[in-house]
Amino acid sequence: MASRSLVPHGPSHNRAWLWGRHAVMETLRAGRWIPLEIALAPRCPEELAREVRQWVKRSSVPLIEESDAALSKRCRSEEHQGLAARLPEFPYASFDELSRAVDHQTVWLVLDRIHDSHNFGAMVRSAVGLGVSAVLVGETEQSAVNRQVVQSSAGAVNLLPIARVSSLHKAIDQLRDQRFRVIAASEKAETDLFSADLRAPLVIIVGNEGRGVDPRLLEKCTQSVRIPMGNDLGSLNAAVAAGIVCYEALRQRRSAAT
Repeated sequence: MASRSLVPHGPSHNRAWLWGRHAVMETLRAGRWIPLEIALAPRCPEELAREVRQWVKRSSVPLIEESDAALSKRCRSEEHQGLAARLPEFPYASFDELSRAVDHQTVWLVLDRIHDSHNFGAMVRSAVGLGVSAVLVGETEQSAVNRQVVQSSAGAVNLLPIARVSSLHKAIDQLRDQRFRVIAASEKAETDLFSADLRAPLVIIVGNEGRGVDPRLLEKCTQSVRIPMGNDLGSLNAAVAAGIVCYEALRQRRSAAT
């Protein structure tokens, strides 16, 4: 699957619009991903509308004030809650810069070919909540940070660095050279998650929804771990698995600190 972007191509203009109060306000407040323009409609509560107008004035971003119906037409959705933002391409962080800022608590979440935008967003939300330092994705066969990712992350894409590289294999090699322990989540692994050493500095790799982690990446791992299951279900949704592994890593870091 080719990477998708928030930059519109041809008639798919609505792909550039992010809507909904929470997602838009998180983006504005974070100040990292500056919209090209903001659209405001009467359905937006006055207190929020006042904050939006103040933000627009400080940032010199154009503001469109229009009816709820006009905003529904603009977004092609009636779920806008009176607020929308047209966004440029997501400002991915520099992997090289992030990889130089490493300490004994650094944890990277590496997502290998995650196609589903909602899964991607859920993983980012878990990463923020569970103390992950940064998220790393590849350029190919990977959902871009688009509207669905922002909304399923509840705006969390604005709260930690997300880097994108042309080669996850080279990036993992670079992190290994910096003495990161590299752990892959795999249902076929022999080692139980709760028996593994997940103390930082750590890289956690979660793979594609259908195919798992690329075998070439698995070869670079310190260890592969499986999540013990209570029945014969087999495997978990990729986003759920990512949350469980990130939580166990957080638990071990906190245990080691006490």
